[in-house]
Amino acid sequence: MKEKTKDNRKKDVLHDQRLLEAEQEQDFHKNMLQYGLAATEPLRSGNFAEYEQLQDQAFTQTLLDYVAFDLDVLKLYIASHISECAISLSQAGIPSNITENHKKETFIAITQATSAEELKDISADFIRRMKKEYDRYNLHSYSYTIQRAVEYIHTQKYQPLSPSDVAHHLGVERTGLSKNFHREVGMTLTDYIHTMKMDIAESLISGRSYSLLEISDMLGYSSYRYFSKVYKKYKHCLPSETASRLT
Repeated sequence: MKEKTKDNRKKDVLHDQRLLEAEQEQDFHKNMLQYGLAATEPLRSGNFAEYEQLQDQAFTQTLLDYVAFDLDVLKLYIASHISECAISLSQAGIPSNITENHKKETFIAITQATSAEELKDISADFIRRMKKEYDRYNLHSYSYTIQRAVEYIHTQKYQPLSPSDVAHHLGVERTGLSKNFHREVGMTLTDYIHTMKMDIAESLISGRSYSLLEISDMLGYSSYRYFSKVYKKYKHCLPSETASRLT
């Protein structure tokens, strides 16, 4: 009879443990909906401050409490959340290829992370970079034609590109496009194209995966000499000087 009582107690303990685990699982998903998935909503309207507040709560009150003990699981949650953020940011007006490039870079960093705190920093860094992109490239403040022009410029970042190419793609007159572009964006089409390409060049140089000549070729410049001249104009130093600061 005593043995039966012990067995019953064991069963009761196991039952209570399962109930507790189920409640914790429900709380986790409820909190993730509130702090995690819902946190991407402010990004659709470019409200980074509200997002960052929710993100901090998601990490400190939910995510770390439940899955920090399993780094691989935590990486999956972070990667999934970054993907949701990228979608929201594209809807907010950042050119989709920009969000995709930053998302890919962040995914690589996630796979290399060795701690929960590092993953939190990686996620926060993604948002900081995207806020800069939003401030610079937000499309929603532009007319439809200028939005299309900006999108096209970014999709053609690895091709030789001129204002005439953009006008031809849009089927509009170049002079009128250039005038409207300068009025809405605050810089000429040529400056915008080169600025975008030089930002990419600087990132590629920092990545150390390609030589300066390869980067020049990748971005569609006819010669390294011309690429170097353009880089110096927009970055105020030579490509080699950027590279030397990294060594």
